[in-house]
Amino acid sequence: MRRIISYLIVFVLCCTLTTSAHETYVRPISGWANLDDTVFLPLGSGHSAASTELPVGIINITVVGPSGDEILDDQGAIDGFWTVYNFNLAEPGLFVVDGYHSEGAWTRIVTAPPTEGIWEHNYVDDIDFDSMDKAEWADDWYVEKSYVKHCSVKAFVAGPEADFSKASEPVGQLLEIVPLDNITAVGEGDFQFQVLFNGEPFSGADIWAVKVGDDSWVESVTDDEGKAVLNLTSASDLDEWIVKSITGMDTRVMDYVDQPRGDASSEKTYVGPSYITALTLRTDYVAE
Repeated sequence: MRRIISYLIVFVLCCTLTTSAHETYVRPISGWANLDDTVFLPLGSGHSAASTELPVGIINITVVGPSGDEILDDQGAIDGFWTVYNFNLAEPGLFVVDGYHSEGAWTRIVTAPPTEGIWEHNYVDDIDFDSMDKAEWADDWYVEKSYVKHCSVKAFVAGPEADFSKASEPVGQLLEIVPLDNITAVGEGDFQFQVLFNGEPFSGADIWAVKVGDDSWVESVTDDEGKAVLNLTSASDLDEWIVKSITGMDTRVMDYVDQPRGDASSEKTYVGPSYITALTLRTDYVAE
């Protein structure tokens, strides 16, 4: 069961926070491990599959094993732009890495439509627009969107005697990608997924997969049952894919309302939560 308790992890580092477009993902060093092995779980944030910024903010990492959960929240070691967690594989079976990350709220203000604007690391209701210097803003400036970003990550590590059917069981993430085919078939061609929101099938959701290394990607849209098929064909014996989905500005999740804007603007604003989820899959769940 997912852990709901969250707390802030503060890193004092020489790094720069960038805009909210980045995603979060966990990339286990290996898809399998032997008994008593130490399993390493790098957590990163960025575009595609590389970590270009250190994940900061609220971070929860849980390893769901055959005998229960192990909480790793405050146990990560910093290595460049990665926070590396680890656990001991103490029993046979399949282990599910279930993570949550939020760096807080972001607001996009279009200061000179149609495209020029700025990001504020705050929620729209907490921004004092009256005190902002708008001398160079156009008369039709507006707030495009404002949201709290919620990132979920998931990955699998197989120990001896792993029951791979467990990978097709949801862990309860608010936005979750569930692999419906056996994860040992990753790399062999078409692979079916289901996207869930609040535990229910999420239709019309964009879902795409990026192959680590060459950044090639495939995409689809979920059907009425939240299902979609992606071609995960791999030419190598060892490949890694990051499968992603996002609620974005979907009005089933966000509201479209009036917010502060210039006198010449009639634009409304998307406000509410934004959910991003990333599932890491590999082609090496079975030890050779």
